[in-house]
Amino acid sequence: MALGGVLLKKIKVRRFATRGIKDKEPLKNNRWIGISHGFYSVERDGNSEGSVLAQREQIEGLELWLFGAFDQQIGGGITKYLQSHLFQKNLNEIQIRRKAKEIMRKAYINSRANVHKGEGANEVAGSTTLLVMNDKKFIAADFGGYKVVVCKDGVATQISQRNKKKKGRSFISGLLQLKCVTNSEEHKPRKKSRLAITAQNVESDTNFIILASDGVWEVMRYQEAVDLIGHIEDAQKAAECLAAEALTRMSKATISCIVVRFH
Repeated sequence: MALGGVLLKKIKVRRFATRGIKDKEPLKNNRWIGISHGFYSVERDGNSEGSVLAQREQIEGLELWLFGAFDQQIGGGITKYLQSHLFQKNLNEIQIRRKAKEIMRKAYINSRANVHKGEGANEVAGSTTLLVMNDKKFIAADFGGYKVVVCKDGVATQISQRNKKKKGRSFISGLLQLKCVTNSEEHKPRKKSRLAITAQNVESDTNFIILASDGVWEVMRYQEAVDLIGHIEDAQKAAECLAAEALTRMSKATISCIVVRFH
């Protein structure tokens, strides 16, 4: 559908071959066991600067879902690192549970370092990643203007906010500081952006998680986004709604998002 001369298009999600899974039929309604997901991206002038990822893997008794919404400049490196170190190292279930958070942290640091080696590196590149384990636990990370927002009992919490409340400081202090413009809780510009990473249990009041680009958050507060889609059970329709609203509000930055809902 077209809005304001800009094509709003559902982009293809890359689904990779999964070792050890007998059922390779296409997923119906993007739903599996206790979670469902939807994704959307705005295409401007025939190009989409943002990318999304949804990948399912089964390792022993552990079902893993890897989601990502990211700037193309940095996201590819993060994705490859995670796939290599989580899915291609022949780790067992216990090792993955123990190492997943550290692997995600290293994926961001290594990818950002590689981007800086290239010419014309974009200082405002951003990325979000979500790893869901057996729909019981998740590890989430974000960087730059791309943010992960968790909705619990209808209340929005951006993961770096939760870490500050919990520890009284940034969760990973000084690991990855960059001069870029992003939004604070009250949407006031900040001079620096840090990698935020969190590991949480999926509890009975965990409704859904939003992974979205700066084009969403520059025109919408976190609670606004949650209130906008909270009543939409279909994760795909929720993602479409979020992207369309950002476009309606005249966002000029990259607009891409994923909604992961727990059932």
